[in-house]
Amino acid sequence: MNEHHYPAPHPQVATAIVEGQAVIVMADSGNMSVLNELGTRIWQLSDGSHCVEEIVQTIVAEYEVDVAQARVDVGAFLEQLLALQALVLHEAPQPAG
Repeated sequence: MNEHHYPAPHPQVATAIVEGQAVIVMADSGNMSVLNELGTRIWQLSDGSHCVEEIVQTIVAEYEVDVAQARVDVGAFLEQLLALQALVLHEAPQPAG
């Protein structure tokens, strides 16, 4: 993954925001994950229209964290979601919807 990839939900993932936390269900396995506030914000930004660097810059602007730490944290979190097959990466922005 590089900063110019566009993360987006895997087509087999269902998600809902419940009391400010994203609940992600993987349809193939039935596994469920509940994300904290920061994870939920990263998930919301991982819609296929924002590249990794744009997600990092948004997190820096919205939370009191420096760019280097945001890159590490966002990258690690996205890698976890990729490993769970909750996200896929695209090389170009994806249309909404």
